[in-house]
Amino acid sequence: MEHSEALALLVISIGAFIIPFISERIFLPSAVGEIFFGLILGIFFKNALSEFPIVKFLGEFGFILLMYLAGLEIDIAKIKRVTKKEKFLISILFITVILASFSIVFYFQQPAIYSLVYIAMAIGILYPLLKDTGLLNKDIGQKILVIGGVGEIISLLLITAFTVYFKYGFSSKAILHIFEIYLFFLVAYFLLKIFSLYMWWNPSLVQTFLKTGDVTETGIRANFAHMFIFVSLASLLGLESIIGAFFGGLLFSMVFKERGEIVEKLSAFGYGFLIPIFFIEVGLRFDITDFFDKQIFLSALFLSFVILMIKGLGSLFLLFSDFKISEVFLVPFALSMPLTLLVVIATIGLETGIIEKREATIILLTAIISALIYPWIFKVMVKKVNIE
Repeated sequence: MEHSEALALLVISIGAFIIPFISERIFLPSAVGEIFFGLILGIFFKNALSEFPIVKFLGEFGFILLMYLAGLEIDIAKIKRVTKKEKFLISILFITVILASFSIVFYFQQPAIYSLVYIAMAIGILYPLLKDTGLLNKDIGQKILVIGGVGEIISLLLITAFTVYFKYGFSSKAILHIFEIYLFFLVAYFLLKIFSLYMWWNPSLVQTFLKTGDVTETGIRANFAHMFIFVSLASLLGLESIIGAFFGGLLFSMVFKERGEIVEKLSAFGYGFLIPIFFIEVGLRFDITDFFDKQIFLSALFLSFVILMIKGLGSLFLLFSDFKISEVFLVPFALSMPLTLLVVIATIGLETGIIEKREATIILLTAIISALIYPWIFKVMVKKVNIE
């Protein structure tokens, strides 16, 4: 390792440690603070990602682990418990959001990838926000979390479809490729189901995948093996590795219900070091001076506003559910802060050449603005609304 690379790794490691403390004091989500730290580092370490392979490797590893945890943390059991009426209304919400997103992109003649930006929903910021406001254990909080979780699944499916379309266009090859992907995950799901049934007859084997705290940490090893199997197979199918990681985590969560301890251990490892390095690496990809470009800032502000308006339009259908009117007004803000997914969209778009660096900068700035403004408004509104 060269001296400059060692110095960059040292500075990034120290930053990954101290940024959460600074972010907490100035009321920033830690991920936003880490992106800003990366942007500032980019001033001093030009072309860091091409010159320092270890930083790029750790960032990509953190990216993969982030998406695996995103799939792992989605509780399918909660989704199944939603009533038929609410499932129908939530489906209408998603259909409205998708149609409105494509319509706005078509009307304003924007890059097609912006439709993914408008649709994107994620629970990366939503989950801790619900916990912080005391809504996580309440009915409204659980319902919002279910909507966000399903929205994240839909967002990843659309990102997958968009990636396939960009590579193959509307062709028989694209349809065949999507069928191969569907068949792969279907077979993987049934194999995992059969395996879980086998473990039901042999309960001692469950500990191999869920046990933590022993010397060999077999549960952690099994999860990493499971994650990298899906990452590798996704790459062989011509997909982004993070899509394989997400669906690997999602399938694991569908099969293993008592996974709380594993999630806690992996989250501690991921959010404690690798995932912060990913967000710092994202900042290193961009030039901080671009953020002061008036046109880029206004475009990002416009995208943030449109995201909120589209989610607000879809949320109107929840007025026919058991949600109170005051609670319905919380939903658009809860669904309009998909920081991690917007970073994913910007990163994939830039790496695959779907968009230029300018568009990627706009999307990243949109992610930051949304993550700064909407959680704060959500907290203020929760204080004003009487939640039973």
